[in-house]
Amino acid sequence: MLIDAHIHLNFGGLTEEDLAARVERGLTDRFWVSTLYGGYYPTPEEVRASNDAVYGLMRRLPGHVVGFAYVNPAHGAVALDELARCVDRGFRGVKLWVATYCDDLRVEAIVARAIDYGLPLLVHCWVKVGPDAPAGGNLPFESTPMQLGTLARRFPEAKLLMAHLGGDWEYGVKVARDCPNIYVDTSGSLAEMDAIEQLVAAVGAERVLFGTDNSDLSYCLGKIAGAELTAAQRERIFWRNAATLLE
Repeated sequence: MLIDAHIHLNFGGLTEEDLAARVERGLTDRFWVSTLYGGYYPTPEEVRASNDAVYGLMRRLPGHVVGFAYVNPAHGAVALDELARCVDRGFRGVKLWVATYCDDLRVEAIVARAIDYGLPLLVHCWVKVGPDAPAGGNLPFESTPMQLGTLARRFPEAKLLMAHLGGDWEYGVKVARDCPNIYVDTSGSLAEMDAIEQLVAAVGAERVLFGTDNSDLSYCLGKIAGAELTAAQRERIFWRNAATLLE
């Protein structure tokens, strides 16, 4: 059993056909899918088109696709209406990207509504520092793990998934370790030796989810398969934690 808890449709070249092929070949049993039309700061129309595309994939691959509603908190009440529309269509989670910082006050209404619906929120976080970082650092309104920690403490009942462990696992681990309502996915980073083991030791295997974020599937699997973990810990990461989070 394998659940990919972080994947985007029609993003980075990944198409419906690619995801359907993974299901047909038995490579992935279930995907948590959002898509991100309109760039970092989408209009309401672009957000709606994103969610319509995911809904189409849900209908094409029933039982295999879990829709995550993409919303832009800057849209205020329109974002809440879009979330309600998605929930009515069977979406099971929320995706927040770069349009606002995740601890912006405009995010609070979305988080409160997600709590009411019982939905986890997949939150993009990144840290762009060091010699290889772009000159400008993070994008405008691009959240850091530390800001997600602020949100987690503000809403301890929220189920928050830190995307790709914040882009820098050392920052991400420090935040997630002290916030029991933050889960992490393993996509996009954690290529360093012993990183997975240190992550599991810090936050517990029960808060780590497998994800690819459209990265190479073999690479993402190898990070978990090659780590010094027990069979029970791998099972938790590969699918059981994700399944439990949606209960």
